[in-house]
Order: sequence, then C-alpha cells, then structure tokens
Amino acid sequence: MPPAVARLPRNSAGRPVPGNIAWYTPDDDGAILVARDTELGGHVTCPCTPGNGTPRFGEQCPVRQRELMAQRKCGLCTQAIKPTAELVFIGETDAPNYLEPALHPLCAAYALQVCPVLHAQGERIEVALVHSYTLAEDRITGIAADGTLRRSVFALGDVVAHHLAVLNFYLAIPDTPERLTGPTWLAQHAPKLTA
Repeated sequence: MPPAVARLPRNSAGRPVPGNIAWYTPDDDGAILVARDTELGGHVTCPCTPGNGTPRFGEQCPVRQRELMAQRKCGLCTQAIKPTAELVFIGETDAPNYLEPALHPLCAAYALQVCPVLHAQGERIEVALVHSYTLAEDRITGIAADGTLRRSVFALGDVVAHHLAVLNFYLAIPDTPERLTGPTWLAQHAPKLTA
C-alpha cells in the first residue's frame, strides 16, 4: 500500500477510502444540493467530510472531484501529481474523457490490484498514460420525466453554461494518451508495489 494511501480514512472493513469518494451520515436524505457563485455559476455541492459517516464506493463527492481535477491531484491518495510526471487514468476502452481523477502510477497499480470492481473487469479496463489533460464541464441541463438527469458537456469556464446548466463534475480529456489494458500495464509497465 503506498504510504499516502495508508493515511486515508478507512471504511468499516479497514480498507482505505479514495479521496474522491462521497461520505454519508445517517441524517443525509440524498438530495442534490445546488449553490451559485461567480466562478462556477450554478454547481452541485456536497457537505460530506472524509472519515465522517459511511463512504459510498462508486459515488464521487462533486466538490472534491472538481478540486482534484483542477489541482492535478491524485484521485486515490489526494496528493499533488507533479506537472512533469506521468499520470494514469483508469476507465473503459477508448474512453474519450474521464470522470474519475487521474492517479499516480503507484496508486493506479495499487487500485487495479485491490479494487474488486476494477480487478473483476480484467481486460475491459484500460489505462491511459498521459502527461497532461484538458478539463471540460459536465453540467446538468434538466430532468427527464423518469427522474433521470439530462447532462451535457461544456467547455471549461463557458459563461453561458454558468447560467443555463448546473455544474456537476469536471471531465478530463487526456492529451495524446498511450492506452493499454489494465492487466497488460500492470504486468509490463506498472511500478511494483513492495512490502
């Protein structure tokens, strides 16, 4: 386990909880909270605090997700990724963009080995290796009759979008990624985890 990951809050089973995961307290009703300011326009906010309550794996805190993306911080350990360092996105094959923040190579290797969801996907999981990425905005534009959120992608900082739609997450668009399946990258290129 990378040292920065070992310092993360843990779930009830003792597993470290990635920095981008949402935490819920018993009194949380699951409502989407929206705020407005001049920088982001309308945006989804979240009152959760890492380590307080129960983590909901597979669900990201929109506030921390946007912070990690904008500040080039690792989505697992939350530490900065140097501007010149290679970073890793994990996702579906040939993904044009990523909702999950980038990871340090060592954190990515750890996640691919211990996360049951990623491990079970095997060859269907791909890593994209890059040195830089561009951000876009995933905004909520409406709600369908069945309650499903309608969403659209906008350029980062689109002033019109600030007034027309509610910012949910940032999307990372990798610049000239090298793509490998997760198992191939782990076997051939990933940094080795040591005891």
